[in-house]
Amino acid sequence: MKLNPLSVLIATTLCIPQTYAAVSKATPETIDVITITAPRMIQDQTTFATGSYVEPDVADWLSTIPGANVNKNGPITGIAQYRGMFGSRIAKSIGGQKIVSAGPNAMDAPLTYLNPVMVESLSVYRGIAPVSSGIDTIGGAIDVQLKHADPQANEQLSGMVHANYNEHNDASTLSGNLQTSQDDFGLFIYANQQRADDYEDANKRVIKSSQYDKTQAGLDLRYDNGQREIGVSWHHSKTDETGTPALPMDIDYIKTDRFNVDGQFTTTDYVLSWQLGYQDATHGMDNYQQRVNMMADMHRYTTAIATTYDYKVELELEQWLLGLDGVSATHDADITNPNNGMFLIRNFNDVKDQRHSLFAQYSQDDSSFNYTLGARVKFNSSDAGDVSSSMAMMNPHVMALQTAFNQQDNSTSDTTFDLVANSQSTLNDNWTLIAGAGIKQRAASYQERYLWLPMQATGGLADGKTYIGDVNLDAETAYQIDVGAHYQANGISIEPHIFYQKVDDYIQGTSVTNNPSVMMVANMMGDATPLKFSNIDATIYGLDINWRAPINDHFSLSGLFNYVRGTRDDINDDLYRISPLNMQVALHYRFEQWQSQLSVRAFDRQNKVSELNNEQRSAGYGVVDWQGSYDVNQQLSIGVGVTNLLNKNYQPHLGGVNRARGSDFAVGERISAKGRAMYVSFDYQF
Repeated sequence: MKLNPLSVLIATTLCIPQTYAAVSKATPETIDVITITAPRMIQDQTTFATGSYVEPDVADWLSTIPGANVNKNGPITGIAQYRGMFGSRIAKSIGGQKIVSAGPNAMDAPLTYLNPVMVESLSVYRGIAPVSSGIDTIGGAIDVQLKHADPQANEQLSGMVHANYNEHNDASTLSGNLQTSQDDFGLFIYANQQRADDYEDANKRVIKSSQYDKTQAGLDLRYDNGQREIGVSWHHSKTDETGTPALPMDIDYIKTDRFNVDGQFTTTDYVLSWQLGYQDATHGMDNYQQRVNMMADMHRYTTAIATTYDYKVELELEQWLLGLDGVSATHDADITNPNNGMFLIRNFNDVKDQRHSLFAQYSQDDSSFNYTLGARVKFNSSDAGDVSSSMAMMNPHVMALQTAFNQQDNSTSDTTFDLVANSQSTLNDNWTLIAGAGIKQRAASYQERYLWLPMQATGGLADGKTYIGDVNLDAETAYQIDVGAHYQANGISIEPHIFYQKVDDYIQGTSVTNNPSVMMVANMMGDATPLKFSNIDATIYGLDINWRAPINDHFSLSGLFNYVRGTRDDINDDLYRISPLNMQVALHYRFEQWQSQLSVRAFDRQNKVSELNNEQRSAGYGVVDWQGSYDVNQQLSIGVGVTNLLNKNYQPHLGGVNRARGSDFAVGERISAKGRAMYVSFDYQF
């Protein structure tokens, strides 16, 4: 479906946002934060975006935020995208912890470690993220606040139970939590189980490797006397056989345990907070159990292990926020063939990735002009152990790549920095002007540096290309500008933003033309045109708008409009996997115990694709969804809904292309979305 200018004008005239700004106690008024609240039974009239218990992947909540979207490599493998950047370029804080994926292809992307029952809110810093929001925020920042014990509640026992069922692919969720508190101590526990079979598109074609099976549990024990607070938490996540059809392998299992200790000391002059975290993750993946692979000698099983330590100390002192934080991760990944005990590729061996940082942020708020200034310095270091392949003895090209990697100096050390200025100017009761500028840097990821054999272990790019890394990559440097305006009157609100950034040394794949060994090995693996992670220059710019307006006491409208363009400056090509122009319009209804929402999502065709990455163009489409609920009483709510109400067959551009044989889709064909699906849900709170 092609969106002509008149259609855009009409839709944007009607759209009102499905998100609202919410600023936490430590967030200056100059920082524009879009927050999605956790699902709850009673909603006020200003809350236009809430998370859904029905969605198995919390990353899907991002689709209601201006500028944000999700790269979907599988049903619960969503990679956050914001204004054209994704992956490690976006900082993700999960309950204060920096989550590092165990798998080199981000099958366990940070947001996949969440489930709705454990989430209090998910916030995206709109525009240029402040330096306090994370270490690497060149592409933005996401802050997820987890539910935790509330010692001050003095509740004997409270909690909730949620269950939902989707008839389309036999999808079900069963989750719940409990909380109790007494004498300044509190305990919060939760559990969640999500399962589903392969789904079908609107034409009844089965998408192989689209099933999922995930179980999670955790607890938070906390002491808070009003001045001193200390908490200890544990989170366990186990994913069993789960498909990722856009990737060369599926998930066999992911087993992760996270531990966190945090505290806060509050006085009349300052607030001191701290956090220590540890994560241990093991991940198995393969290309033969959940998809068809008739060639036993090409069966592959990858075992990846990641261990992560992180820390953070922050001091709030009047207008100042000072901080020290860091993360240290170790990665290993071996590839085997279950039918050949002699086959072994040590893809990543004892890879160390350490990032430590200091920041200072100053905020000044008054009635008409507010501003925030921040600076962060980052100390990045990495190293890798020797690699090996059982093919090296028989293949001189593999031996050449192995020898070259092991003989080079793989240790790196980069000092990078961020500088950010954000401001808000209140012109009158109706208009506020918003402006931001920044310089952000990011050091290369371990995949971009240490991928020594042409492989698709690329942090979830899902382009079907094989890559090699470059240990000598320079850090990316982005020069960013964001300008917006906010208008509100009589309950109507609209906030458009335009943004532009010039990125020097942007890390992107480029053609390999001068390394015969790489070209021969890649060709052996089915890729005649391998790529090498390299520094180029790029430009990203666009526009996003969110708005809302009441119609009367019962009806209201909300919506979004997003446009982003990313181009390479070294050649005439576009950046890979950029979301097409899109918009949303939702009609909300509430009367006594009844709630309902009818929404339309429209995406333009995407012709601005990366030729170098063999990225396919995608057609435009429009999708209608409906959901409703009835609050039986203050404790019980029953919900029903239909996604893709008109049973539209469409292929989301960010959904990737099929890599799984045995599906009704050919390998290389764009993956269709789910056909019409009806669901029912139950929520009980006590």
